Amino acid sequence: MPELPGRPDIHQLRRQARELLRAAADGDPHALSRLGAVSDRVTLSAAQLALAREHGFASWPALRAEVERRSSQRRSFGWATPIEIAAGTLSPGELIIGPGHAVLEASLMPARELERPPAWPGEGHGPVPAEAREALARVNETLLRQVNDVLVTDDQGARYALRVQSMSGYLPPLPGQAREPVSLRLRLDPVPARGSRWLELRDKDGLATRLLPSPRPAVRVSPAAPVPARPAERELEALALGLIDLRLASSGPAGEDEHIRRSCSAALDQAAQLRTSGELDPASELPDQLARLCAALTGQHPAGDLPSAWSGMLDAARRTDGPRYYLDIGAALPPIASTAAHVDCLVSEPGSWRVHFQARPRWWIHSEDRQRKWEALAVDAEDNLGGRYHSHNEGGTGHGDHEEFTLGFRPRLDPLASELKLTLTGAGEQATAEIDLAPAVSPQVSRSR
Repeated sequence: MPELPGRPDIHQLRRQARELLRAAADGDPHALSRLGAVSDRVTLSAAQLALAREHGFASWPALRAEVERRSSQRRSFGWATPIEIAAGTLSPGELIIGPGHAVLEASLMPARELERPPAWPGEGHGPVPAEAREALARVNETLLRQVNDVLVTDDQGARYALRVQSMSGYLPPLPGQAREPVSLRLRLDPVPARGSRWLELRDKDGLATRLLPSPRPAVRVSPAAPVPARPAERELEALALGLIDLRLASSGPAGEDEHIRRSCSAALDQAAQLRTSGELDPASELPDQLARLCAALTGQHPAGDLPSAWSGMLDAARRTDGPRYYLDIGAALPPIASTAAHVDCLVSEPGSWRVHFQARPRWWIHSEDRQRKWEALAVDAEDNLGGRYHSHNEGGTGHGDHEEFTLGFRPRLDPLASELKLTLTGAGEQATAEIDLAPAVSPQVSRSR
């Protein structure tokens, strides 16, 4: 019985099935014998079934599912401590290794010694002069070179090149701005082999930190099922969670954010339209609850008499951080609205948490003129203590037959929660992945000279 290769290609298997069908149609005895073992008909489905059985699978869909699982399977590493390099303090986040690529998310607090742009009349106002832009470009070039100087090895003695793939932030800060961390995406080349026990990042001065494999928790995936709430109720609930998310993301005092005021006004108008149109149950309390929420968010009224999930999200802004998590989830959810989502890994760090996903064939849906786009599914989260979380897209990349993307969530994870449920909703259906948040204790991280 032939075994599937380590990285099987579904397109190649389809070609093999078509070639088998053509050979049988031409009267080839061996091809006819292979098809005859599973069917008395010479058809493409019979050729696919014969190929699947020869690889040890009961059906062609079972073979295809295994190929998709292997091609979507990714690994993640984490737990590294910050390391001082010439450019500043580098804080490695999660390293995600997929077929043909490995990307390390990291942040860099730039060193104080980084060159500042030259002063100019009226600095801090208006455009940055060419001379200052050139100084910024020189500093960025130096930074990229210093980050690329970090040495990466593994427990097998293999060496890897680290290259900056993208960067967001200002280096150095412009006049009047405080130093802030810069977000980095770093590409690791070549892709680490499966089975590595650790990956070590070492500065040329000898300081080192290690990335360790992420543990895989227990995950329970539900089949797709109808969404219990009516569409109008789901819409108002989504509007409320979006408004709370705006409040959690805002740094200003309550009631002083013009964007929140405008968003509240639009949400209340939408609630009134849904009530007038009859799409909303007349007995629904959601419009009144939404009005009280907007009054609280705009500073007109204390945040009382709100649903416990909403008030809990607002109160969670003062929550302390819980344990760090770098968890390999590796869970495929059933297709919803023609989109099959795969949950790769969950990362929770001080002040934030996020989940890496894959979507087949795509996550973003575009209008015909490509002027608008929206997400294929809505994703929300709830912990076993009743805490709710709202997602926001942090970007992604396309890979031909699928997209990889990251969703951040607010508020920060409850440190007492032991389970987390992700719910993906679209076209009247939803599916869930329930994740055990364990182990809560991080592995022992090695740091040495």
